[in-house]
Amino acid sequence: MKQEIIESVYELVDEIKSKEAYKRLLELRKVVDNDSEISVLIEQFQHWNTTYDELKKYGKYHPDLKRVQQSFTTAKIALYEHPIVAEYKRLENELQQELNRISASIASSVTTKIKHPNEIGLMQKY
Repeated sequence: MKQEIIESVYELVDEIKSKEAYKRLLELRKVVDNDSEISVLIEQFQHWNTTYDELKKYGKYHPDLKRVQQSFTTAKIALYEHPIVAEYKRLENELQQELNRISASIASSVTTKIKHPNEIGLMQKY
């Protein structure tokens, strides 16, 4: 029985990996990792994200919070609107939703008490 379950899981993994969306996601990952323009956008986003997180600790009265928040938003938009990154994020979300559905299906076939992500990725409360 245990071996059959393991084999079924491997078959499921192979099925997921054989999908065009997964293969395209891997291609895009290589592009994202090697594209200098995207690397700059990621570095800017990470810089402003870190800076914004630091300033949020001091509350809304920090004198630079508004400026940093605006720079963070601008960097985030620039990164996420890049065509390669946008396609990558879309495919990543599709794959995550499929994995959530699989997880929910497996969990509910065992018992209704197992926590699993819903369609938007949040854990259900019992």
